[in-house]
Amino acid sequence: MSFGFRKWRKHRPSFCWLFIFCAVSILAPIQSAHARKLDNAHAGTIALLQSSQRLRIGVVGDSMAGDLGDGMQKLLRDHDTLKVIRFAKPATGLMRDDVYNWQSALKAFISKTKLNAIVVMIGGNDRQSIWLNGRRLPRGSKMWLTEYERRVARFMTTLAAVDAKVYWVGLPAVRSAWMSRDYQGLNRIFRAQARKHGFTYVSTWEHFLDESGGYTSFGHSLDGVKRRLRKEDGMHFTNDGQLRLADIVAGAIGRDLSEIKTAR
Repeated sequence: MSFGFRKWRKHRPSFCWLFIFCAVSILAPIQSAHARKLDNAHAGTIALLQSSQRLRIGVVGDSMAGDLGDGMQKLLRDHDTLKVIRFAKPATGLMRDDVYNWQSALKAFISKTKLNAIVVMIGGNDRQSIWLNGRRLPRGSKMWLTEYERRVARFMTTLAAVDAKVYWVGLPAVRSAWMSRDYQGLNRIFRAQARKHGFTYVSTWEHFLDESGGYTSFGHSLDGVKRRLRKEDGMHFTNDGQLRLADIVAGAIGRDLSEIKTAR
């Protein structure tokens, strides 16, 4: 009696084809995630992605700038004409030159990197007292605000000397109400100084709030689905959050394409 076993063995698919089938099945969701739709993207982002301009975009700042830079690289990675140069240093800011001298580092970075646009996001670590001439200036005091504004202005003056379009990205709301309140104060300084220096100020605040105007870790991703955008620390961004943040900045750049000089 025969059950057709030999016949099945003769026509069974090869191991190679089985391997390919399994590999495709596993990788398909990953590939589709990489090729995510931009259903929720800003019109400026679409304009940037569709542009033939050759642009070199520098992203400068602290760990939040690192998230932004990662998001920009992922958002623009399939476009050979758009290159993102990420220059981010976690746990740094404009307060402690003895820990990391951003003024000096910025000059070195822009002198060796030919950029058409510079995006800055910094200040998340600056909620601390300032020591000036041996005197401690308490955070948020009138003298502290004056000195901090001076440091921001000095940083922006260095950026203004570069032949590139500058975008200063404001800090987003975070889980801590105390930190969010302080960040709003810093954003007022950033916005005012950006205006004085002729920079574009990009607000992120309203993009990461719930319907009642409070902080939320969730929001719509670029594919139009509600997802977690912020990490468990209530500050930094998940993969979807990085892309959402990048979309805000890419949208601003895309609206200014006629004002940005093409890469040399």
